[in-house]
Amino acid sequence: MAGSEDLIFALDIGTRSVVGLVARYGDNGLEIVAAEQMEHANRAMLDGQIHDVVQVAALISKIKDKLEQSVGPLHRVAVAAAGRALKTVRSRVERETNGERLSQDDVLALELSAVQKAERELQSTMPDAARYHCVGYTVMHYMLDDSPIGSLIDQLGLVASVEIIATFLPRIVIDSLQFALQRADLEMAALTLEPIAAINALIPPSMRKLNLVLVDIGAGTSDIAITSEGTVTAYGMVPVAGDEITEALSHKYLLDFPVAEMVKRGLLSNETISFADVLGITHELPSRDVLATINPEVTDLAKRIAEEILSLNGKCPQAVMLVGGGSQTPLLPERLADILGLPKERVVIRGADAIGKLQAQHEQLSGPDAVTPIGIALAAIHTPVSSVSIRVNGQAIRLFEFRQVTIGDALLAADIDIRKLHGRPGMALTVEVHGLVKTLKGTMGTPATLLLNKQPAHLGDVIQHGDEIEIIEGQPGEDAQGTVADVLPDCKPFSIFVNGQERYVHPVIRMNGELASLATPLVDRAQITMHIPEALIDILPAMGYTPEIFRDHTVMATVNGEARSIRQEGAKVLVNGNPVPLHAAIKSGDRIDVVTEDRMAPTVRDFLKEEEWERHSLQVMVNGNRVQLFGPVPALELNGEPVAVDSPVPEFASITVKREPWMPVFSQIFNYVHIDRERPSNAINLRMEHNGEKADFSTPLRDGDVIVIEWELRDSSEVG
Repeated sequence: MAGSEDLIFALDIGTRSVVGLVARYGDNGLEIVAAEQMEHANRAMLDGQIHDVVQVAALISKIKDKLEQSVGPLHRVAVAAAGRALKTVRSRVERETNGERLSQDDVLALELSAVQKAERELQSTMPDAARYHCVGYTVMHYMLDDSPIGSLIDQLGLVASVEIIATFLPRIVIDSLQFALQRADLEMAALTLEPIAAINALIPPSMRKLNLVLVDIGAGTSDIAITSEGTVTAYGMVPVAGDEITEALSHKYLLDFPVAEMVKRGLLSNETISFADVLGITHELPSRDVLATINPEVTDLAKRIAEEILSLNGKCPQAVMLVGGGSQTPLLPERLADILGLPKERVVIRGADAIGKLQAQHEQLSGPDAVTPIGIALAAIHTPVSSVSIRVNGQAIRLFEFRQVTIGDALLAADIDIRKLHGRPGMALTVEVHGLVKTLKGTMGTPATLLLNKQPAHLGDVIQHGDEIEIIEGQPGEDAQGTVADVLPDCKPFSIFVNGQERYVHPVIRMNGELASLATPLVDRAQITMHIPEALIDILPAMGYTPEIFRDHTVMATVNGEARSIRQEGAKVLVNGNPVPLHAAIKSGDRIDVVTEDRMAPTVRDFLKEEEWERHSLQVMVNGNRVQLFGPVPALELNGEPVAVDSPVPEFASITVKREPWMPVFSQIFNYVHIDRERPSNAINLRMEHNGEKADFSTPLRDGDVIVIEWELRDSSEVG
């Protein structure tokens, strides 16, 4: 700005020259009060970037001094950052909303997340991208559940997404501008971007519904800006411009660079052109012949610009406007129209006369090279960019106000991950129930708390110089939890009566092939099945009747080396009194009886024949009475150990029966007949007869023997 409050000082610092103007803005638009243009003595700038700060500052000082002679002291100035350094990145992000209504802060956080993703993509392709600063972004599309939507605010859906185009500028561009201005005793009052300045001058918002392209062709670069759908949709740059044509002339005709530049400028206005080469030889040639020699370079420049336009726009635009000194390159509009496939009248050079907000033409600033400096002056009024210094969680941050600076911009500059501001939703649980997918949602995370100067704030709140921002991160939501009961339909058990007792048949549930209950915790991606058992063979095991008890069973053993077996029948099942097979189906209220045989293990006796385990015996007649004598009990062993005859026998056991020879004798009769108890008082001798013969204690006995055992009595006369 000038010393007078109503004057505007603007500088367009280009690769070839620096243009300075002082203007006044009134009700009828912008009035240019004074203007100066000077070329760099040497290559102090390359491709729009200041390479020699000292020399550029010296030229700025000269222009400032000349303007001050007309308008008075100048202390503050509006400038533009070179479009050459701009980088644009498209980015798309999405967020699960779990059916929650989206607030304005939610949508803004989604947009800023897309900006940060674009920044990461830029860093992945450019090693110095960390020194880039986002100077603005434009929303291309909102999507809700994969359908386009005009606004996401207060919308309900499952997945929201946004696609943006973000513009980045390296800090070094702004820093070098500031240093050059400081050396010229000037303060940066406002900052804009060269493509934005030009497009704001020529294409007002009312025209931006059209798909238009503005190409600012300077000496070193060709800057591109594209409008569509009511906004600026893309910026781009081609690192070739007017100098390429000048250098082509210099090489073809051995010309010093300034002489070649003079020849290029005179080709369109003169039928013949005169010049002297570096050898001192003077040439006078028809302009058309010289134009023919640079046709390949002009075509190449047009091709490079067209390729960048198509890459950024994705299709041929409706029209192209050319500005800047390089736009006057001979044959360039025609070549560009041919390559893009546009009618020639759709590619035009626009000058200061096309700027609607300009009161009157200025004699020094009337051509296409005047658009950018006038646009810078207009931007200083309508869209000035100043800088603010703020603190984010105690960290000092400096931001340039290419637009109103919000808390969201400050968080981006402080490298705070916008995605973490809102606590992430808890992880969902997804399971399959009989092949159908069911999902249990986690809880939503809590949003971050934003404080601006200790007061609650929002991401979109505008910030001022000196503000302090504090962020308290939101808490993540809880992961989904649940039990099998949460995903299965309500299925009640039914009752039956088993051996007179009421029992309940419950559903059989499996999770990942393993038995589960309704209370079993779910695991992610589990596969769950459930069925109500109906067949007895499926129900009875749950009642304690294992399938084995219903099977016939054979127990094997050996007796003195001889293999023997015993067959045991399985249990039988009666349903409502009727025998049924195990695969029979039952229903609620049925009465089931399980009839089991004695399933105890068989005993040694079960494996022996009667004659093997019974004792030897014989019968004799003693004094007319039948008496049965028994031999010794057989010795039994089971797997080598002595056992009783009723001991249980395991499978494949070995039984040994040992029988001692038995030879009964007369004396054994007295184990069964008690003669002493019947002895008379007058007995003198015991008479023993065996089959009518006198016997003694060792007389052998046989079955059927007749035995007499009696006492001989003393004669009564003898007693007397």
